[in-house]
Amino acid sequence: MRTIMIVTDMDGTLLTADQQISEENRAAIKRFQDAGGMFTLATGRMEASVRPFIEKIRLNTPMILYNGAKIYCPVTQTALYEQGLRLPRHVWQCYLDLLQEDVGLLLYQQGKVYTPWVNKIVTEHEKKDSVICGAMEHASLDEEVTKLLIISDNPERLKQFELATVASGLPLDFVYSEVNYLEILPEGVSKGTALKKLVSLYPFPIYTIAVGDNLNDVTMIQTADKGVAVENAHPKLKKIADEITVHHEQHAIAKIIDDLLKQIEKTERSS
Repeated sequence: MRTIMIVTDMDGTLLTADQQISEENRAAIKRFQDAGGMFTLATGRMEASVRPFIEKIRLNTPMILYNGAKIYCPVTQTALYEQGLRLPRHVWQCYLDLLQEDVGLLLYQQGKVYTPWVNKIVTEHEKKDSVICGAMEHASLDEEVTKLLIISDNPERLKQFELATVASGLPLDFVYSEVNYLEILPEGVSKGTALKKLVSLYPFPIYTIAVGDNLNDVTMIQTADKGVAVENAHPKLKKIADEITVHHEQHAIAKIIDDLLKQIEKTERSS
């Protein structure tokens, strides 16, 4: 089999609604790996949040974390690429001034996550991503920040953070990874840019298949040789994808892999 890499988003794509990898997906990933395929993740999550999944599907291919701000090798447990942002104190204070009870604010730095206020939203996020947020006093604004995450079910609140980010004039980008998740990233950081860097680490050509469900997957879907959107994907992502597969709750990754392996077997038989 030629070298094929499948890179998939996690939430809403690989994982079920209860944050698990289905047995159908796990078994299909193993079949793909056993056939010589490269399988990896591209997610907004941090190292600690993906570690249980690394072990479950025995990942050995570097993965994209923090929506493209880091490429992490699960074998050596080191960063192969990383980009951060500088956050002036007056900009951070501006974000703090926008905090309300219906907003969660998280800062990621050096493989850890911090928050200035543990409210219900932050607690729910900790449970979802299996992480614990540290107190802001343990973070340092004098050092680079990997990303910021603002969570709110109130679109107006998120818009306020958007406008504050633009008004800061800093070299920052932002993207919605979920309808209620606004991520502030270093300028030029995206899953698509990270996918290019990941492929460039190898001295041989790789055919890439990217799978996603939301707006933070757009650049990755556009960059890959083949971009696949799950049935539950954002309408904008489905519009640009090369193919639309089944709903993530119907074991979308298994469907993609099984179809791919059948096509390869058919091609090999006819050659």
